[in-house]
Amino acid sequence: MKTKAFLAAAMAGMMLVAAGCGGGDKKADAPKKDGAQSLKGKKLVMYVSFHEDTAKGLAELFKKKTGADVSFIRLPTGEAIARMTAEKAAPKADVWLGGTSDGHAKMKQDGITEAYKSPNAKLIPADYQDKDGFWYGLYLETLSIGYNEARYEKEFKPKGIKAPEQLEDLLNPAFKGEIITPDPRKSGTGFTFLSSVVQSMGEEKGWDYMKKFKAQVAQFTPSGFTPGVKCGAGEFLITVNFVADQTLVSNKGQKIHSTIYKNAGWSVVPVSKMKNKANDEVAKAFIDFCMTKEAGEIISKTTNAIACNPEVAAPAGQKPLKELPLFTKYDFAKAGSMKKQMTDKFFAN
Repeated sequence: MKTKAFLAAAMAGMMLVAAGCGGGDKKADAPKKDGAQSLKGKKLVMYVSFHEDTAKGLAELFKKKTGADVSFIRLPTGEAIARMTAEKAAPKADVWLGGTSDGHAKMKQDGITEAYKSPNAKLIPADYQDKDGFWYGLYLETLSIGYNEARYEKEFKPKGIKAPEQLEDLLNPAFKGEIITPDPRKSGTGFTFLSSVVQSMGEEKGWDYMKKFKAQVAQFTPSGFTPGVKCGAGEFLITVNFVADQTLVSNKGQKIHSTIYKNAGWSVVPVSKMKNKANDEVAKAFIDFCMTKEAGEIISKTTNAIACNPEVAAPAGQKPLKELPLFTKYDFAKAGSMKKQMTDKFFAN
């Protein structure tokens, strides 16, 4: 009986090993030539707050390299934060991909994400990652004033109206009802604009400007990308959102003239790890992967933005980061901690 019991246990153990290694497929068991970790049978769930094409490209390559099953739900930054906050006690996702760095800073402060010291952190400059390892920047987004070239040339230039290229230009009465921009309560892009204006101009001047600006706006959208699309289509003359989004629209034939204005707000678009131990291994592997050159090339191609990995070439037509007139003193953590207070004040005025 002891012999039979031993044999039965041995057979069961062999079956478990076979199941864990892809049913005994020698190709699956062998180390991958590119050194990628085998994660066949593992699952990864992502909340994504940037372009669906970017998420698909990263998910497909990660699955090809590791064998992991990847699924994602796309949510604007504000909705992602609300959902992760509601799920804090029982996280449903493993990573948050995209959104703005002030949002990731808030998730760190609220104890919803956790630190992960990635071995690939060295691939990203220190300025574009959290010092404690809570988030890592994937690409940079810069705010820009964009206007529909065809409409401006036809309707506004003949009247001698100056093209909108600086913040003060947006207050021109001729542009009232012609501006579309993201809602700072729901969109990380919109909140980056609000918080960067207040930080760069100072409290008194900044809030005075934002009150006047709000009166000019015809529509606030949940998504940061939508304003560029509607501006490109000519529904509105002017958009204020990230320049990469405007360029994507222009590249499809709906020309938007983009200007990165003085002291423009900007953000690092990061990836963070959720406190979800169920898929801990695959979440860490995905974060490592996101910082590689090959992942950065997917990001740059699909977003038209500048990847944080310096080995990735900047998109055609983009100025080097050092030449952009950014508000370099922008405090992401301060912005994240004051989001509700600031958005409440903005819509109360």
